Amino acid sequence: MATPVPSEPTSLQVVIPSYLYVQYRDDEALAAFVEAFNAYAQSYLDTFNTLNLPIYTGGNITSTLLDWVAEGLYGLIRPGLPTIGIPAQGPFNSYVFNANLPLGSYIPGVDQTFIATTDDVFKRIITWAFFKGDGKQFNVRWLKRRIARFLNGINGTNYNVDQTYDISVTFTGPYSATITLAESPISTIFQSGVIAGALELPFQIAWTVTLV
Repeated sequence: MATPVPSEPTSLQVVIPSYLYVQYRDDEALAAFVEAFNAYAQSYLDTFNTLNLPIYTGGNITSTLLDWVAEGLYGLIRPGLPTIGIPAQGPFNSYVFNANLPLGSYIPGVDQTFIATTDDVFKRIITWAFFKGDGKQFNVRWLKRRIARFLNGINGTNYNVDQTYDISVTFTGPYSATITLAESPISTIFQSGVIAGALELPFQIAWTVTLV
């Protein structure tokens, strides 16, 4: 019979208090110092008991502590997510004659930049890498549920995926596939995560993310 997972910390709950020797107990200042010391020690113990480092989805795991937990426990470093650059049109061989723009015209390009990976996005990336609730067998349903969880699971929480009709996965060849999503800030981040390789997908297939 499997042992149930404990719902509370199993470590020490109350500190062993410091105390004054008998000959100093009539000193009010020393007594107040020891009392304050014990209160501080208990508060530190309570903090560490409620911190629960492996549960990165909690609100108390943020900023550099999240980076430390992600790298130390899960082996992940907060990635930079690139935006999609757009090449300039106008120089020779950068457009189709008489199709995209008139001869001698020029459309400036957009340089590739990087999106700051917030704590919320980083936690979604950790969940993408380590969530095991969908099983280990890759298929389209498995992938669509994973995408839905990334898009809707705030701070990487286990979003209850009841339908995935708004996510399209189309195989355009034996080794290529397109994921089509409704355009939104989080789907744009998903697209950047796939481009950067932060959201791992089967490497045998060339993946394209299209936003409509």
